[in-house]
Amino acid sequence: MDLPRYKEEIEKVQGMFLAPFATKKPERSSRLNEECPDTNVETRSAFQRDRDRIIHSKAFRRLMYKTQVFVNHEGDHYRTRMTHSVEVSQIARGIARSLAVNEDLVEAIALGHDLGHTPFGHAVEELLAKKLSNEDGFFHNEQSVRVVDILEDRHTANGIVSGLNLTKEVREGILKHTSDRTEGIYPSLLPDSPSSIEGQIVAIADTIAYICHDLDDGINAGLISRSDGMIKEQELEVLWAQFDIKYDGSVRTIINHLVTDLVETSLSIIIDNNIDSLEKVRGYVEQDGTKNIIRLGRYHKAFKALKSFVVNHIYKNSVTYIMDVKAQTFIEKIYDTYTNKPEQLPRQIYEKFITASNSNTLHPNGYDGYATTPARVLCDYIALMTDRYALETYDKLFNPHTKILH
Repeated sequence: MDLPRYKEEIEKVQGMFLAPFATKKPERSSRLNEECPDTNVETRSAFQRDRDRIIHSKAFRRLMYKTQVFVNHEGDHYRTRMTHSVEVSQIARGIARSLAVNEDLVEAIALGHDLGHTPFGHAVEELLAKKLSNEDGFFHNEQSVRVVDILEDRHTANGIVSGLNLTKEVREGILKHTSDRTEGIYPSLLPDSPSSIEGQIVAIADTIAYICHDLDDGINAGLISRSDGMIKEQELEVLWAQFDIKYDGSVRTIINHLVTDLVETSLSIIIDNNIDSLEKVRGYVEQDGTKNIIRLGRYHKAFKALKSFVVNHIYKNSVTYIMDVKAQTFIEKIYDTYTNKPEQLPRQIYEKFITASNSNTLHPNGYDGYATTPARVLCDYIALMTDRYALETYDKLFNPHTKILH
């Protein structure tokens, strides 16, 4: 007797309630590797399955110990890459529901968008980009796709295989969640085309989340106060006033105003331009070259001012700068010593390093993306590290009093 086709029914019912411009289900052959039907009854849509594969991956669990702005040992209540990813998902799902688009797709993209982030945040990303400047560079959005494509393992009926084999729609959203480079490395993911509505939602939800929450962490860390020599509270009062609210020390109301503005503005664009299909979403271009439908309206300038404030007073603050310099210094030392003496690498990584040294042009079957060179293998290894593991690695390599055998 045939098993019930719950997955197809779920996607069919979802499609009845989603807007015509939403991504209702994956396109045919969306996964690079065809999968045999599960012997169990499948009660999840394809995008729900992708979400679950991301949540259960080791790369996602490692986000718990990766820096957002403040390193893990500075305090228990600062955001990490994991809490940031969850917050992006929460904001993005609210927007998706308001616009009647696919929440499951939005959630999968949001939870997977930072899987390729390095330990200690963007400072180490910049360092690895320099190390790979002659080999297509290093960008965390591209690295996130690489993680789900080949670096993360999953269990199947035939054993452990490389890659999570996610749908094209989720992989594309992960790649395009930032304005960092997307062209040239993943041509199969349509780098010149606007993302789906769901992908656009995650991209702007990501920006709203990190700007507002990094400011919140900065305030709680005491980087901004009324004391002499610090940023005066009046500057924050001016910023809050641009969002038509009084300063109360919380970013919660700002996020609410931004999301409301975002939904209203985007819906107006959709209605005014008769966007009634996914094809029209991808083909939308304004006279000034703007391609994204999902955007801010009334509070666009206010948010730009808020972002500038966070860059100048949080990211460029002497406290965070010290953290960044320390991270770049010791990660570079790890990278250089492994490059010069790769025999110190863990056995599995060393074998990949040697294989790449002998071929220098490895591309996994069926996937585009970076060529697997020795430098790329080393950067893959470092990028997957948590803050804690990176510190332990440094200690093991350079502290003469640290035991190697445990």
